[in-house]
Amino acid sequence: MSADALRAPLLLTALLAVLPAAAFAQVPSPSPAPTPVPDICSTGLSAVVSRPTETTSACTVGRDQVLIETGYQSQTVDVAGGSFTFASVPNATIRIGTALPGIEVQVLPPTVLRSSGVSATGDAGLGLKWQMASSPSFAYGINAIVTAATGSNPRLTANGLGSAGASTYVMNLNLQGALNAVFGYGAGLGIQNLAAPAGVSAETRYISTVPSIDITAALPAAWAVALEAYHDSNGEGPSTPGHLWLDAALEKDIGKAQFDVSYGISNRVSPAPGAPGIQRHYVGFGLSYGF
Repeated sequence: MSADALRAPLLLTALLAVLPAAAFAQVPSPSPAPTPVPDICSTGLSAVVSRPTETTSACTVGRDQVLIETGYQSQTVDVAGGSFTFASVPNATIRIGTALPGIEVQVLPPTVLRSSGVSATGDAGLGLKWQMASSPSFAYGINAIVTAATGSNPRLTANGLGSAGASTYVMNLNLQGALNAVFGYGAGLGIQNLAAPAGVSAETRYISTVPSIDITAALPAAWAVALEAYHDSNGEGPSTPGHLWLDAALEKDIGKAQFDVSYGISNRVSPAPGAPGIQRHYVGFGLSYGF
């Protein structure tokens, strides 16, 4: 066999040995995929729960999920020459996720109102909520609530508490966002078509607007604090000056539950020229549970 005949198989063997190594050296190893940033509505229970502030969460509960928000509140109404306090419980909203993306149904059972040993019931309602859009940094949406006059007749209760006397209609525009890993914000605009007793048997209707803004801060061990300001344009009923409210809340997440305690106070307004000013303040406790 000639030298050229021997050299050809050797060259082929060398090429086969070098090519895989060269190919391996030229192809860089793939970079690890970046960790996806979670959507703001999936960062925890606090992102979805609306209570205890006036500002409503923009996030809805997921499909086939239920979130129950309940609470106790004791509110004092201070009027020149006296005051009275009434308690309300359970202030419940049952939020039910649906098969429609971003849509939840809300059920509002009647609340029991009690003052000076006399109890009355408020009205029941139904609502719909739509989480229109969300991202890692913000979410916005809208919700609407309708109540029916199912509660106690306030003309017949010794403390004047009970039903609005007619159906009410509420729409809220909702926005929430994250400023960084610690601080967040929320804002809302409520447009309310309300009713109030007028005379012996009639009700009068009026429109109230409620803009609100809050700032939240995450604390260690799943604690959080919220500070809020909102304005009720008809604080004491039709054609009355608005109440400016300031409130604060402390919240704690434990698994699927969230506990909260809150305090709020309003400015003093006169419902009519020359009438004594009215100021309100409250303390509340709440529990929300999702499953």
